[in-house]
Amino acid sequence: MCGFFGSISFSGERHNLDLISKAIYRLRHRGPDDSGIKKLDNVIFGHRRLSIIDLNTDAAKQPVLNSNSILAYNGMIYNFRKLKNTLSQITILEGNSDTEVLSKCLENYGVNKTLSLIDGMFAFAWYCKKKQEVYLVRDPMGEKPLYWAKLNNFVYFSSEMKSFFEIKDFSKKPNIKYIDDYLYTQKINGSKTIYDQINEVEPGEYIKISTNNGTISRKKYFSIEKTFQKKKLTSDKVEELSKCIEKSVISRTISDVPIGCLLSGGIDSSLVLNFMIQDQRMNKLNCYMADVKNQNRSESKDAALVLNFLKNKYKHKQIELHTKLNNFPNYFNLLIKTTKAFDEPVHFGNSPDLLNIVSQASKDGIKVLLSGEGSDELFFGYDRMIRSLKFSRLNKSKKSLMEEIYFGAGKKNVELVKNLCGTKINGRESSAPWLWLDKNINKFSVDELLLIFSQKFRLQTLLQRQDRVGMLCGLELRSPFLNKKLIEFANALNFDDKFLESSNTTKLILKNMAKNKNLMPNQIIQKKKIGFNSDITDWLREESSKYLLMNLVRDKKGFFNNYLNGEYANKIVNSYIYENKDVDTLIWSMFSIEIWHRVCGEGDINFFDNYDIKF
Repeated sequence: MCGFFGSISFSGERHNLDLISKAIYRLRHRGPDDSGIKKLDNVIFGHRRLSIIDLNTDAAKQPVLNSNSILAYNGMIYNFRKLKNTLSQITILEGNSDTEVLSKCLENYGVNKTLSLIDGMFAFAWYCKKKQEVYLVRDPMGEKPLYWAKLNNFVYFSSEMKSFFEIKDFSKKPNIKYIDDYLYTQKINGSKTIYDQINEVEPGEYIKISTNNGTISRKKYFSIEKTFQKKKLTSDKVEELSKCIEKSVISRTISDVPIGCLLSGGIDSSLVLNFMIQDQRMNKLNCYMADVKNQNRSESKDAALVLNFLKNKYKHKQIELHTKLNNFPNYFNLLIKTTKAFDEPVHFGNSPDLLNIVSQASKDGIKVLLSGEGSDELFFGYDRMIRSLKFSRLNKSKKSLMEEIYFGAGKKNVELVKNLCGTKINGRESSAPWLWLDKNINKFSVDELLLIFSQKFRLQTLLQRQDRVGMLCGLELRSPFLNKKLIEFANALNFDDKFLESSNTTKLILKNMAKNKNLMPNQIIQKKKIGFNSDITDWLREESSKYLLMNLVRDKKGFFNNYLNGEYANKIVNSYIYENKDVDTLIWSMFSIEIWHRVCGEGDINFFDNYDIKF
């Protein structure tokens, strides 16, 4: 929901309003409904709005400017009505929007207290005239993005990195020193990004910038690690969990526009759908699923099973499932669009498939979709977690456990990546996730390390995918499992509430809840996790795709030939194509980087002129 861009000027430098307007316009897909620019002192904020709440008053218009502050905000504060009731006793509110409530909270309570009160997904920039400070703030789990950069006598900040390149002297030079972090984990983690000049505000963090002297400081206001401190829970944990999820789902259905649900056929999205349809306000609900041609990986039958179950249970309610298949030409065009939206190499091969189904929901008039994202990270839902847990029982060395957690299944590619990158990188030892592991390896049990690492780092790629794909379609995606109280509850549970080792049963408490409350068929509860699949694995082994992949990597103007070891990159591709080597994940990363290099980086976009690709 929405996007913003801003600039802080130092040393009396004047803002270039023309370039700032162009930078804001680059975010129009995030906010197709309205726009605005406001200035106070040496600070300019610009905003693009996607209207979800309070459609008929001016109270939700942004940036919010008064004599003491400016606010530009992206996201949704789900408990804004409760906060509004409290605020109305001390100030005047003119509308019914979370934007106005957030602005009044900041004015009356300041940043730190406001952050302790709000429940939501958000990124915002707030200038406090009294303190002469700008705060760049990101939500606890990183659902909404925020980037910043200091260049010459200015600090710039934006919801997406593409806006920076409208400003003179910004370079698309890639951040080669950390590129191995992407090749190992599908993302450059922490505060670093794919671009050398641009930084990312981390989840649960705010950046404070003095508008007087330009000093910059960082503060963590939310710590995932602290949520693993054991606290007393009620004796009926299943019932408490059910109430937590129900409250979170209901809060995330707040909307003045049509709302729907993403459905996969797995337990997480099925639970979200269950609690949505139980809401008496929901008499009709549209569900959306990205299907695949390879029926061995399709979950369409499972999704249909869930729907039939709920239709029989709630006969007076109307639930419809919309599925959509992809083909490679359409997939590749969507991959180009997704890359442009990400400003980074696309992390997962299924991202264009998500765009395919979300764009269908948008065409149907849906402007909000709920998803089951985040559940696996909270409730020990991944096979890789089981593998790492078993590995830790056999390998006691600190370094081997760190490598197992950091690399995951990509351990087999370590030497390939080293040879590919050579001496141009800092090495994984300087990456944010590796440094975190080194600092915390002896502070937590192995199961806690796996869960915290997944929530702090791996989850970020999924949330970035969700934000960019939704915003590209002018649609907001919400994740009920990432409610702060639900996170605190889940992370305070004992490990044996989440995992039954004798049967390798993951997400144990969720499955017990679903069974005890008859929320879905047993077949769905007991099924093995499949994950969000795509046909790209099959397509990349087709002749036309092999030809494209080889040409991308062999191109003298390509990424690997210009920045890394192009000869070795070609060797990896040949081993994949001609020797059928099992390097699928690394091949995807290389494929994705080469496309990003031409679409968003310093490469030649004309490379695609010889292919049937539409922009």
